[in-house]
Amino acid sequence: MSATPFVSVYVMTYNQRDKVAALAEDLTVQDYPADRFEFVVLVDGSTDGTAEVLDDLAEKVPYRLVVLRREHEADYLCSKRRNECVAASDPRTDVFVHVDDIRVQTDFVRLHARHHAAQALKIVSGAQSTGDELNWDFEKCQRRHLGGPNGEARATEHWMAMWGCSYSYPRRLSDMLDDGEFDRPFDERMTDWGGHESEFALRAHLAGAELVYDPAVGVFHQDHTETRDAARGLDYEERVRVGSDRNMAYIKRKHGLAEIPRW
Repeated sequence: MSATPFVSVYVMTYNQRDKVAALAEDLTVQDYPADRFEFVVLVDGSTDGTAEVLDDLAEKVPYRLVVLRREHEADYLCSKRRNECVAASDPRTDVFVHVDDIRVQTDFVRLHARHHAAQALKIVSGAQSTGDELNWDFEKCQRRHLGGPNGEARATEHWMAMWGCSYSYPRRLSDMLDDGEFDRPFDERMTDWGGHESEFALRAHLAGAELVYDPAVGVFHQDHTETRDAARGLDYEERVRVGSDRNMAYIKRKHGLAEIPRW
């Protein structure tokens, strides 16, 4: 793999125009060569002008911006959508970075790429801060205890702590976990909310991949509000609860687990 791996950052979105546009703008000031990464956005039938705004940005940003238009599905965060983003990536892609409704700092792409330059099988997840205003406060991350001394990156066996807000893995691992049927590479039998990346991380861990929590690869998660979630056309809290319970039960059945481990 090159010292500057080609990176494909991807996200699925529905009626979150301003959030995804802000992320697209953050990616314009990365300290990583603009010709060595792309941004793939799957727009799931948004009615708020998301696709149009992204089309306009695609003519201005220094990197490759790919807009995938899809008819809206209620379960737009399903594994199938993740797999569509992976399939639509540039053939040169060495590293995938799955993201959510986030903002990133200027070193985001570079730090993820650096983890994978040695071609090890690895999944990397970073710190996540929250709040009403943009911040990079490591103390706001629920997983901060997984980091090493002085906030250093550290390997972990907590596959449930691997979250899609900042989650990278090499194409080689993606190909290894693609069974051509349901795990492609994310398990397309998972059609509800939550657990998709964690189940992928469990399979990766069982296949010998290292799971890493790196506080330095920090993101700010743009929190949901009742107004924003009304725009999504769903009851966010209820969907999260019901979908997560269903997917956790499925993961237990699939992998023969008595319980889902806590981190």
